[in-house]
Amino acid sequence: MEICGQPSLPLPANQHVDFVAIDFETATSDPNSACAVGLAFVVGLEVVATTHRLIQPPGNQYAQGNIHVHGIYPEDTEHAPDFLTVWQELHPMLAGKALIAHNARFDMSVIKASLAAYGDPYVQQYADFKYIDSIAMARDLVPGRKNLAACAQCLGVELSHHHNAECDAVACAQIAITCIKANHCLNLGEFCFSQPHIRIQELSDLVLPVRTPTPVPRGRNPRSGPKYHPNVHPKEIRPQVTFFDPNHPFYQKSLVFTGELSIDRREAMQRAVNVGAIIKTAVSRKTDFLVVGRQYNGPGGTATVSNKEEKARAILAEGKSRLRLLSEREFLHLLQGALRQPPSERQNSAAVK
Repeated sequence: MEICGQPSLPLPANQHVDFVAIDFETATSDPNSACAVGLAFVVGLEVVATTHRLIQPPGNQYAQGNIHVHGIYPEDTEHAPDFLTVWQELHPMLAGKALIAHNARFDMSVIKASLAAYGDPYVQQYADFKYIDSIAMARDLVPGRKNLAACAQCLGVELSHHHNAECDAVACAQIAITCIKANHCLNLGEFCFSQPHIRIQELSDLVLPVRTPTPVPRGRNPRSGPKYHPNVHPKEIRPQVTFFDPNHPFYQKSLVFTGELSIDRREAMQRAVNVGAIIKTAVSRKTDFLVVGRQYNGPGGTATVSNKEEKARAILAEGKSRLRLLSEREFLHLLQGALRQPPSERQNSAAVK
């Protein structure tokens, strides 16, 4: 297969490889829905081989918006192997090698969530990788937004078929190579050693996000946009209580909200303020929590990553912030049970009983 003008596999069995860039496309918003994977193998700061595999997602089910993005249809993967079959084929080529991905948490979540669907033993056996995010590598070279297209354009890297997994993997590899060369380093190891903010992470340590479907009210088209009011200002939200528990995880912590929640945005803010949180409108390195809902800005009204979430992930890639991303379920869970009554109120409650 000749895609993006790169030589294709196989590599010689004894070929040394410096690192492998990887990219997944998914059939739905679920990380366990890979429908394509692309790999780019780098030796001596050159892409020496690439490969591309189609994967049949669970049930061969697709969301229309995802199809609009990558152009892969159910009929394309109707007879394709499942994830485990593909990964067992690719794993020997990748074992012991560093993986690089752009917005690596997404691609690594695809690997781990897909393997987890077959059971923990498969995660233990086939998720044994170290990985690096090329967003962090490009931090000092690319101003502003750092998605793959923006980094490629800024660094002069060709990206002719964006959202083709193989082309995106090649672009990711070239971004990494450009960053290594720009810092006058000979290889990835020297680059990582010279850049304290670069985090070499373990796939086995990755915690998968808790995802819950967002209910859509009757008579409402999800493509019409979020149901929260966009002009809710944090200054309008005042505490409705007189006692704060200093041990609450949100007490005196900076919270930012993005996307659509199943509850009203104002109500979510109010609940947070009532436990002592400080609501902000923008993500910064001082933000403690970003509560992430769904954002229907993609093709066909599909959920996408908001600018706030993209900025938060770029900050996290720097490795210098305590910022934490929360799903709505995690946010609501942290709110529960931590509002303790002051001693006098507890005593009064006990007397009433």
